[in-house]
Amino acid sequence: MISETRRLRLEEELRTKVEGEVLFDEMSRLIYSTDASLYQIKPLGIILPRSDQGIMETIRIAASYEVPVLPRGGGTSLAGQTVLAGLVVDCSKYLTQIKEINPAEHWARVQPGIVLDNLNEVLKSHNLHFAPDPATSSRANIGGMIGNNSSGVRSIRYGKTIDNVLELSVILSTGERLLLRGLNSQELQQKCDQEDREGEIYRKIGKILEENAEEITSRFPQVMRRVGGYNLDALLQEDVFNLAKLIVGSEGTLAFVTEAKIKLEPLPTYTMVSVIHFDDLLKAIDAVPVILGHKPSAVEILDHYGLELARSNPTVAPLCAQFIQGTPQAILMVEFSGESQDEVQSSWAAMKASLEHQEGL
Repeated sequence: MISETRRLRLEEELRTKVEGEVLFDEMSRLIYSTDASLYQIKPLGIILPRSDQGIMETIRIAASYEVPVLPRGGGTSLAGQTVLAGLVVDCSKYLTQIKEINPAEHWARVQPGIVLDNLNEVLKSHNLHFAPDPATSSRANIGGMIGNNSSGVRSIRYGKTIDNVLELSVILSTGERLLLRGLNSQELQQKCDQEDREGEIYRKIGKILEENAEEITSRFPQVMRRVGGYNLDALLQEDVFNLAKLIVGSEGTLAFVTEAKIKLEPLPTYTMVSVIHFDDLLKAIDAVPVILGHKPSAVEILDHYGLELARSNPTVAPLCAQFIQGTPQAILMVEFSGESQDEVQSSWAAMKASLEHQEGL
């Protein structure tokens, strides 16, 4: 716990040297003590940086006072990832720029505080989008999605955030800047040969991977959606070595992301949604592998508890009446998308035939 004298000195130094807003008042600390989770931890103070330099100065000053720093975006995390008893650095007010869009090569360069829906609204004019689609897309920041390795219902087609990040500009706890990008074997060796902090990082991570490769390969869960721990397995699976993959999902514990080069996907031309009714929840679950065999772009399940809550809501109930028939125990909402109407219709018809012939469904 920092003493009151040191806290006052910390606040004064931050106000003097950091480009941005410095908030140590009780109201701001209470507001930032919560996120979308049940946790409540009052921070020491909050920084709203206006630039990368503001982030760097915050990290440098915080390190000199031995105070932890936490990057924060929209605060939509459900497990308390954006609250702590240190300095919270909120990028969502000022660091919201789209630095560059390359429609031909399908990538964009953005600041961490930009909201996903705002980004995709701009990209729409290029017939592109950033594909990970968490339910909180109207508030979720790209930086937070990188920290959390967000996915969404369309991850079965487009993957998680880790699959859509190309490069990251980051600041280390020492205040040093790094650009993390894909390296071939020769470039990787050059990094390892550097006699500086960056070279040390590449050498040490390389040693960790070498000593634990068998354990990582055999024991890291082989599942579509895994966001616990660091993504060391991603560094072993790729032909190109990219430390940005390790930062994704690290919740701000390894480095502070100041800019991201992200992969973009074309918007689908045609989309079809099918609502499949089941008289038993387990049957709905058993149907999912069959459906996945036909490569849908999204699959979402809703059990009878969710359906009952939806129907009890006066606003939502009329919408439910438009597509829910009877009183199913579960429904699966299955989306197909493609470049032609025939392609989408064919995939849907093939899925329907498979489900009709599947025993027990």
